[in-house]
Amino acid sequence: MKETILNRNWTLINTEKQISIPIRIPGDNITALYEAEIIPDPYYGKNEMDLQWIGRSDWSFENRFTIDKTDLTSKNTWVHFDSIDTLAEVYLNGTLLGRTENMFRAYRFSIKDILLEGENTLEVRVASPEEGAKRLAKVQPYPVPYGEFPVQSPNRNLVRKTACHAGWDWGPCLMISGLYGKIALISSDLEIIEAVHTNLIQNGDDWTIEVSLDLFSGLPGETEIEAECSGAKISETVNLTTGSQTKKLKLEVNNPDLWWPAGYGEQPLYELKISSGENRTSRMIGFRTVDILTEEDDKGTGMVFQVNGREIFCKGANWIPMDALPARESEKRYEELLTAAVNANMNMIRVWGGGKYEEDDFYDTCDRLGLLIWHDFMFACSLYPADKEFLDNVKKEVSYQIKRLKSHPSIALWCGNNENVGALTWFEESKANRDRYLIDYYKLNEAVVGETVKELDPSRKWWSSSPSAGEGDFSDCWHNDTRGDMHYWSVWHEGKPFEAYYEVTPRFCSEFGFQSFSSLETVKTFADEEQMNITSPVMEHHQRNDRGNTIIATTLSRYYRFPQSFEEMLYLSQVQQAFAITTAVEYWRSRRPTCMGTLIWQLNDNWPVASWSSLEYNGKWKPLHYAAKRFFAPLHLVILKKEDKISIHGCSDIQESRQGTLRLDIIDFDGKVKKSFSSSCSIHGDSSALLFEETVDKRDFPEAEHFCRAVFTPAHIKNQGSGSGSGSEKLENTILLAPPKACAIRKTKINARLEKSEGGQEIILTSEKPAFNVCLELPGYKAEFSDNCFSLIPGEERRIEIYGDSLAKLDPLIIHSLRNFGRN
Repeated sequence: MKETILNRNWTLINTEKQISIPIRIPGDNITALYEAEIIPDPYYGKNEMDLQWIGRSDWSFENRFTIDKTDLTSKNTWVHFDSIDTLAEVYLNGTLLGRTENMFRAYRFSIKDILLEGENTLEVRVASPEEGAKRLAKVQPYPVPYGEFPVQSPNRNLVRKTACHAGWDWGPCLMISGLYGKIALISSDLEIIEAVHTNLIQNGDDWTIEVSLDLFSGLPGETEIEAECSGAKISETVNLTTGSQTKKLKLEVNNPDLWWPAGYGEQPLYELKISSGENRTSRMIGFRTVDILTEEDDKGTGMVFQVNGREIFCKGANWIPMDALPARESEKRYEELLTAAVNANMNMIRVWGGGKYEEDDFYDTCDRLGLLIWHDFMFACSLYPADKEFLDNVKKEVSYQIKRLKSHPSIALWCGNNENVGALTWFEESKANRDRYLIDYYKLNEAVVGETVKELDPSRKWWSSSPSAGEGDFSDCWHNDTRGDMHYWSVWHEGKPFEAYYEVTPRFCSEFGFQSFSSLETVKTFADEEQMNITSPVMEHHQRNDRGNTIIATTLSRYYRFPQSFEEMLYLSQVQQAFAITTAVEYWRSRRPTCMGTLIWQLNDNWPVASWSSLEYNGKWKPLHYAAKRFFAPLHLVILKKEDKISIHGCSDIQESRQGTLRLDIIDFDGKVKKSFSSSCSIHGDSSALLFEETVDKRDFPEAEHFCRAVFTPAHIKNQGSGSGSGSEKLENTILLAPPKACAIRKTKINARLEKSEGGQEIILTSEKPAFNVCLELPGYKAEFSDNCFSLIPGEERRIEIYGDSLAKLDPLIIHSLRNFGRN
């Protein structure tokens, strides 16, 4: 087999606009237009609105390449595309090779009799995705409704394309066209490998690898297939028929090391080498078992992920496509974002159903870092057609993606869709004719997607929808916290206070969130000085939830003293976001084992925007992400206050117990300890338990004048730093007893100095009085901190490592805290 990559020297053409420019492949038309300086930055100001013509236009992608006479000697030649976005016709030398209708499938076309010696012209003519969706809507026998957002391209649910390209409540409407992944000429005298997928079976300490090779042969014949892994090797001579076929091999591997999620062990990966005739390929695989326990109990239906027989408390976030423009995606950005997740003690990522099946680099990185993947199929917040043509298209998509991805040890679960069960109740059409749309839902989700999963990957759990209580159960998992996975949005969408998180104990919460604005550094990338007000046209344009800015500001007035400047508004919005999600996660972790998973909405942004993310578009950590590093730590102290009772819970995701001393101090805002409680206790492995509970009389300790600090000192630890961690250090947590706006927090001076450390540099901080939500910023520097948005206690030093750019001096450092905004 010979493969010739054709990713270079492509031209983007629009005859109506007389555009003919170079385009990088993989890439998209909007990025190419921007790089050619034909359009302005799509993310700046309101430029997006002036670029809607691009998604309403047809585009051609053209490549001219040269073929030698020797390249024409193979008996079979094809042109292969990893992904064409989306409704396209493919031509070689003016001859139509075929049509595409799904960016989530690879396409291959035979070109043996069309390929010429010398110059050849390959052309992909992509029809307008917006106009194509409108045409499809007109031929539907009845309306197929979809969720709509402030800036929206219509009928996104009818085209098999990344749904959020059409706009979402956190993302722009940029209906791109593009070519992604690899484009190649493939020549062979006999067979080619279409797919390799595996099934791993545990036999005590040993494992069997069942290897499936999907082959395509242009001619009948005979070939040798071979597989090799970890010293085991097997080969077999097989007969080939013309067309597609599957051949299987079995390998026995002795006592491999097991793959574990982050925080639970190592992630050893083994190379599996496969060959068929002259074809060679390989996969990195990991040996592990994943079971999802959904047993009925006295509280309802649980949802527990079990890896290698050990129950895992899942801690993570939801993933959306890293950029609205695929040409801006990269292996480096995958690495940065996913590493940030692991560094915040996350062990699971949910690939959300309104996005896309990600590039191989994403899954390889999750395998290497130990991030379990909850994987939606690409259906979200809509109803969908159920005609034969659409279902056949989806069947090919799902089959392709399962075979492509199932060998990754990181993938733990296949989920049918995002919120489509709920969508059955959202629209007037489905309310008026429930049975029609329910039958269509079943035909697509259960009869096609679900049955294909069960056929091709029976070892993994099929979860019909998120949220849901499992297959065949249509419970209201937005408000019913007793069954399956829950999307809890009552705080954000319904305006309930943060304390409402205490009213539910989800078995597994796969979505919940609260918004914040981006930092000033990010805002400056899309807004000029005169737009720096949250009600300005540009700031409102970069807020895609129709009530978003109002909810942020209204909630601020509930909990915080209203900010005095635009920059303070940005800071407080991020502090408030961290407060909200900390409230939820800490309570739900304390409810283990009833609750066994929390996935924050959302990890990342796909453009600079106000959103629910913990990481800004440029990868900068918001205070929420630093808070997640603490509240997702393997060992963590949770302080809960309900009425006059203060309780402390020890949460552990490590197997060993920790004995030590627990101390609770009630402190006034001058930093004086007014009362202390101390006792010996144990934090038991893989559990959460009440360590301490006490009634505190408000008359003795007025809530607005005091705060609480808890410290757990392991028995073998003496004078080490405080934090929330693995058990090798003290654990500590601090809470205010009243809403921050009511607290008599003093203004204070925070002192900082810069020192060298083993890791590079660290900032040493002290404060004359207690300081809260202390946030460090280094504008213009690509740097993160070992901790941020923390409390400072008088008489104690806080040592913060700097990761990234080095500082010559501390002048660039900005320190914010409650009541002390921008004072240092």
